[in-house]
Amino acid sequence: MISVQILAIAYAVIGALLLYLLVATRRSVTFKLFMVVLVSGLYVGTYLGLKELQGWPVEEALPKHFRLHWATINEPDKAQKAKGAIYLWIQPSVPGGKLLATPRAYHLPYELETAEKVQDALRQIDEGKIVEGQLARERLEAETTQDRSSDMPLALDPANAAFQERDAGLEFTTLQRNNLPPKGN
Repeated sequence: MISVQILAIAYAVIGALLLYLLVATRRSVTFKLFMVVLVSGLYVGTYLGLKELQGWPVEEALPKHFRLHWATINEPDKAQKAKGAIYLWIQPSVPGGKLLATPRAYHLPYELETAEKVQDALRQIDEGKIVEGQLARERLEAETTQDRSSDMPLALDPANAAFQERDAGLEFTTLQRNNLPPKGN
């Protein structure tokens, strides 16, 4: 894989060549400034985009089903003013355990309930179990609310799932290990 240092040197060389060509040509100043800004923006964009390739944990949404390989929990520290975080090393899967893609690191904000669930899942991994996770959704009952302007009761539509479900966090379950057939002699 190409290292960040090599890419930085390559962009510096391209920037120097662009600067030389811009000085040597008789283009307008506006065009020259546009080219300098464009190359500089590409340089910064590439650098920031490479963080995803370097293995930094992403903060995007977790897959619906996944296998948990390991996790690290950093608890909040008021003295250091650290908010805390949960890092998961997971692999997307289908229910039942079939893996779909390569493992990836995810970053979650620290929440006590989530941290306890992850800690329990880590204990199960230490015991040699395969742990599968999924995003849980909690069903809410249709409630009657009051419209403040008219004092008319409004019933939420039970068919509208956006009003009826909310995130309830992560759930972890263990999968049965597949026993390998005995080796032949």
